[in-house]
Amino acid sequence: MWAYQPDPLFRKIIKIMKLTCFLLLAGLLHLSAAVFPQGKKISLNLKKTTLETVIKDIETKTGYSFLYSNNNFPSAKMVNIRAVDRPVAEILDMVLKGSGFTYKFINDNLITFTKVEIQAAVPVRGKVTDEQGLPLAGASIKGPDGKILAQTDIDGLFFINDPGSNTSLLVSYIGYIEQSVAIGNANTLIKVVLRQQSEALKSVSVVSTGIQTLSKERSAGSFAKPDMKVFAARTGSMNVIQRLDGLIPGLTINNAPGDPAYSSSQVLVRGVTTINAARGPLYVVDGFPISDISSINPNDVEDVTVLKDATAASVWGARASNGVIVITTRRGRAGSGLDIEYDGFVNLRGMPDLNYARTLSSSQFIQAAREIFNPTLNPLTAIVPNGSLSPTLPPHEQILYNLNSGAITTAAANAQLDVLAGTNNLDQIKDIWYRNSMLTNHTLSMRGGGERYNVYASLAYTGSKSNLVGEKNNSYKINARQDMQFNKVLSAYLITDLTNNIRSSQNNIAPDSRFIPYALFEDGAGNSIPMSWLNLADGVRKNYETLSQVSLAYNPVDELGLRDNKVDELINRIVAGVTIKPYKGIKFEGVYGYYKSNLKNTTFLDQNNYSVRRELTAFTVAPVAAGGVPTYYLPVTGGRQTNLNQNQRNWNVRNQLSYDKSWNNQKHQLTVLAGQEIQNQLTVVNASTVRGYNPDLLTFGSIDYKALNAGIANTVYPNSGTRGVLADNSFSASELENRVVSYYANVGYTFNNKYTINGNWRLDQSSLFGKDKSAQDRPVGSGGLSWYASREDFLKNVNWLNRLILRGTYGITGLSPIIGTAASYDIVIAEANSIFPDGKGVRIGTPANRRLSWESTKTLNLGLDFTVFNRISASVDLYRKNTDNLIGYLPVNPFTGYTSITGNMGEITNKGVELSLSSQNISTEKFGWSTLFNMAYNKNNIKSLSYAAPISTGNALVSQNYLAGYSAFSVFAYRYAGLDNVGDPQVYRADGSVTKAINATTPADIVYKGTYQPVWSGGLTNVFRYGAFGLSANVVYNLGHVMRRDVTTLFSGGRLIANENQEFADRWKVAGDERNTNIPAFIAASGTSASQRNVGYYTMADINVLDASFIKLRDVTLSYELPKSLLSKINVKGITLRAQLSNVMLWKANSYGIDPEFQDPTGLATNSASTLGGARTLPVNQHTVSFGAHVNF
Repeated sequence: MWAYQPDPLFRKIIKIMKLTCFLLLAGLLHLSAAVFPQGKKISLNLKKTTLETVIKDIETKTGYSFLYSNNNFPSAKMVNIRAVDRPVAEILDMVLKGSGFTYKFINDNLITFTKVEIQAAVPVRGKVTDEQGLPLAGASIKGPDGKILAQTDIDGLFFINDPGSNTSLLVSYIGYIEQSVAIGNANTLIKVVLRQQSEALKSVSVVSTGIQTLSKERSAGSFAKPDMKVFAARTGSMNVIQRLDGLIPGLTINNAPGDPAYSSSQVLVRGVTTINAARGPLYVVDGFPISDISSINPNDVEDVTVLKDATAASVWGARASNGVIVITTRRGRAGSGLDIEYDGFVNLRGMPDLNYARTLSSSQFIQAAREIFNPTLNPLTAIVPNGSLSPTLPPHEQILYNLNSGAITTAAANAQLDVLAGTNNLDQIKDIWYRNSMLTNHTLSMRGGGERYNVYASLAYTGSKSNLVGEKNNSYKINARQDMQFNKVLSAYLITDLTNNIRSSQNNIAPDSRFIPYALFEDGAGNSIPMSWLNLADGVRKNYETLSQVSLAYNPVDELGLRDNKVDELINRIVAGVTIKPYKGIKFEGVYGYYKSNLKNTTFLDQNNYSVRRELTAFTVAPVAAGGVPTYYLPVTGGRQTNLNQNQRNWNVRNQLSYDKSWNNQKHQLTVLAGQEIQNQLTVVNASTVRGYNPDLLTFGSIDYKALNAGIANTVYPNSGTRGVLADNSFSASELENRVVSYYANVGYTFNNKYTINGNWRLDQSSLFGKDKSAQDRPVGSGGLSWYASREDFLKNVNWLNRLILRGTYGITGLSPIIGTAASYDIVIAEANSIFPDGKGVRIGTPANRRLSWESTKTLNLGLDFTVFNRISASVDLYRKNTDNLIGYLPVNPFTGYTSITGNMGEITNKGVELSLSSQNISTEKFGWSTLFNMAYNKNNIKSLSYAAPISTGNALVSQNYLAGYSAFSVFAYRYAGLDNVGDPQVYRADGSVTKAINATTPADIVYKGTYQPVWSGGLTNVFRYGAFGLSANVVYNLGHVMRRDVTTLFSGGRLIANENQEFADRWKVAGDERNTNIPAFIAASGTSASQRNVGYYTMADINVLDASFIKLRDVTLSYELPKSLLSKINVKGITLRAQLSNVMLWKANSYGIDPEFQDPTGLATNSASTLGGARTLPVNQHTVSFGAHVNF
């Protein structure tokens, strides 16, 4: 680019000109303050006072002089005036109203009154936008006396048929600085740009339901929106939902893993309203539902609205019971020119703490192994596949068996065991299997437009490198939105979004401190060490290798590169819409949405992969004669490749007609909308597996699956008793399709800008319920009322009260079963199987339940919104939700061939309180401090559930998560009474007696400890500004819930072949230990242990249920805006640099060092039984550091 380089003299002239302009501007500003009304503000409080007295009072307080003639000026007119710190011009407008006179400033201190010529009413038109050029719907247009003359519509437009004698208007909007504008001529469109007062006071003034955009003031529904500046700055995640954590009251995000029922509740809006149906909210992006929003780039998001009550969400009908999260992506700006922006960051996530799991050290491990070793109970000959013991034989056990057999001396055994006790593999685990994790994103976007065409487009790259060596994830994204205004009647838009996700991983076994602690993966020279003993004892392995002539050696490090998994996913989202406005107030909108994803998952296991070699020996028959060749039923060369193709294709068509009319100077405002929507969701899955695959030649072996499915007898290493059995998994296919037709309507009416009534109705018809129309139909509806109380005359003079709105709603929504899990008719599956005579047939995959119906949720919501002192805004909501016809599993007659079917099984209620509070604490030119706080309380109760039989024992009750009369995700526990004199656990019964008998407890003996689900949740955000520096801190909290502690699970068996919880070392060992420990004794014989005691009395005891409450600093961000003077030299509008620290634990209620966000609260995700307590998972992405920049070109 050519650039002119000025000489020194020119530079001096420029500096002089800049100084002159600055002094001139300062003088003009001072002159403006002295001459123009907005420069001086006064306060008056006069009742039944003559106009002449008012004028003299103004002269006294301002120094102004007034010039007028007493002949025709109405000096004796009686007026009432109450004004606090208002401009002189506004006061004059108020006292002169209706007098037939107006005023004019002649010079610095002289004002004249002149008679107004009577003219025909001149209508006033205008448009109100923010600084970004976006329309502000619901802005108030008032006269100088404060009377509301109009409100802006969705496009920010307003119209006043007759402004009367007013010569100026006041334009106000919550969270923005009020502005006074002069009235022009009838042919001029008044353009008003409001400047934001404070992010903390920016209220939910315009909300989107995904179907329509409306002013919050004209809806009684419960809506919530996050602070989008905080949302944009959260660079610790590229997931939209994770960025909302702690910003929305009532939105609970569970990061902890758990059993399938718990993990399916990762995102909840206002608690749990269902048990076996989908629990998460409905996600709507640009007007259409999608099931997975992970492909949405947060940098493309313009706005997020959470619909929480029935009036807000019922527009989405039967899918809205769990709330709706509406996401609107960015669009171009009319008349803004072309803006180019870059946003990028790198998030350094470090490595997880591998010591987080409390396990035995190497020395403790060897000592424990010595103590429990029992060769009589566990003879070496039983350590074989399909034997009574695990075939694993780690080195410490081999030493102990060698010592027991006399193969080595005691001294030699001690020396070898001491070496193991002094060896720790944690450093090798960190170096070989883990690495520092990193997340990075780079987004380049452009937006702009003119009167006819607007565009927004972005290119983005996201790269993620996980903690596990061999894993990586790259995402490439193109997004564009084009808006076209053909004329005043016709407009259209087109959104195209293309995402390509590419992921890969290797054969990483991801060990941590729960791995045998002394087992090294490499020797001193860096050579990998075989660990064949992890799978088979050496003697057994060598025998199998001789018979099959296939190596069964296992080396974890070498295996790392012998498995390659690749996932290539292409997601295409298209939304096209057309809007026709044939007549004022009437609008037709036709929208078409199309979503398609194509996922290809390929897993290749090299022929040297242990799993491939192990499978080969399961279908190998040893030669009859020595030196012969084994018989192989699987290819001996080539690997195994599995291909999974999943295609999802969804489309929606929506047509709607709306009518928006206001009359009598906005005294009456009516909106009516009706429409129809058709949806189709289709998922097709194809899977295939080939063996003997050569990736270079693209060839694979031929296999007789029918013979292998029947079983091969007497194979070397059988996988099913004494036979090798292989199901025909060469190919499989499935389809899931759901079709829904909907009709909907809503109406809203506002009277006098104060009283609003809303009504919604929708009818959904689902294909899941067969052809029976009565079963297909799910009518839902809602109604609401709101009262803008602060606009009442009796509150207008309450100066500290800026806004007060009361609202209430009631409505019904619903929910259908998860696709493929239930239907009112039999769903049959065609498949190939040897059980059919010709190898092909059909079976009933989902049995019919003709009594199946929709879930139904009735919601009552009462709300209060207010703003006081122009500094503090708050919203309070109280709600009660009642869901009946819960979808779940019902017991059926076993003679049907099924133990249960999906049906309607019960009722659950939720009640809660939500608070959102924002305040502008300090606001000066140099320094600002604002606070955002939100809190939500939710309590649910299961009213009824259908079970095959009532729970009659305590043992059955402690493993229940759902029980009538209690919360969902309930936690029940035994009342622990300590150990007896032989180290067996005891519990208290309801009558106070103590027992250790196995089946002695009843439900009355069990205590309810709480729920896994947080009862209180929310966040606190503080934003500070000092000059060009910014600092924000976001704290999140989850309170009032519980979790089970991780405890030892080794109580019998006689072998230590994996590391164990550290408390195993503190178990009961000798009489008297019961006074010092609660951990039961180890009994070698499993049968003796099972018949003598119930170890669940300890693992499921109340002492092992902990308070899971915690408070975390989710992120703290420091930002700096580079000086404009510096940027002007490089043709850049703005550069903001930022640094962020994320996920720092501030407080946790438990004293065991457990991070509740990384605790499996039930143990089901880690343990094989529900009676073994909770389990820890490695905490990832904690104490992360991000560095980023945002550039406006």
